[in-house]
Amino acid sequence: MKRFYIAPVALALTLSLVFVLPRRGDVALTSLSLQAIDMEQKTPPLHMGEWIATATHPSEKEVQILNPDTTFIKGMYQSYDMPPLYAHGRRFDNAINLSIVISGFDINNSIHRPERCLRAQGHIDMLSLPVDFTTPGGKNIKVQRLTSTFPIAPEKDGGKPFPVGFVSYYYFVGHKHLTHDHWSRTLIDMTDRLLLGTDQQWSFVILSMPYNLGQNLSETEKNRQNADKKIRQLLGELTDVMVDWKQIPGN
Repeated sequence: MKRFYIAPVALALTLSLVFVLPRRGDVALTSLSLQAIDMEQKTPPLHMGEWIATATHPSEKEVQILNPDTTFIKGMYQSYDMPPLYAHGRRFDNAINLSIVISGFDINNSIHRPERCLRAQGHIDMLSLPVDFTTPGGKNIKVQRLTSTFPIAPEKDGGKPFPVGFVSYYYFVGHKHLTHDHWSRTLIDMTDRLLLGTDQQWSFVILSMPYNLGQNLSETEKNRQNADKKIRQLLGELTDVMVDWKQIPGN
């Protein structure tokens, strides 16, 4: 009979922890460098060596899916040696797109996994893997590399979508942590709230670049490698200046 009562009692004790956990702690701010990012104008670093950088604005749809106090910063980066993009018989200038999402007061509902958002936008054939990465400044971090295919809709009804490839890299920056993994970020939040009574503000950083799908696998792979090389170059340069490394232990 005693065993019969063990499970209900244990469950009751576990649920009672809800009343002793802090509902909302003090917020420890993200360790993005305010010297590199203009929070007032919501612009990313624009003076980046030979890159031609332009601040852009999030779409209305992007803004609507986030909490009102979330900060959304976007930019477009081009260089002289980036190959153009072709779709529906037209030639387009190519660019690397940077998005930075800084969580607001409701930290749990400000940032989502990019795989979820990209899939909702229409990206298919998605493959996401962690990779080791070293910045030009010698910072060794782990980031998430994401490849996908995006069907560009035709201008006229009745036409077939034109697929292009995408390479993306992303990571999360907290107050004292930089991680590539959404679940690690969640675990850090739970630990901080339970043991320290604080919330860690997070920033989500993602860079994406499209590339042409070739006539065969060899040509497609070459185009993907070229896109990967360019995006890694910009990722390293931006990460060195955007992250306040003094706040990140071990760096």
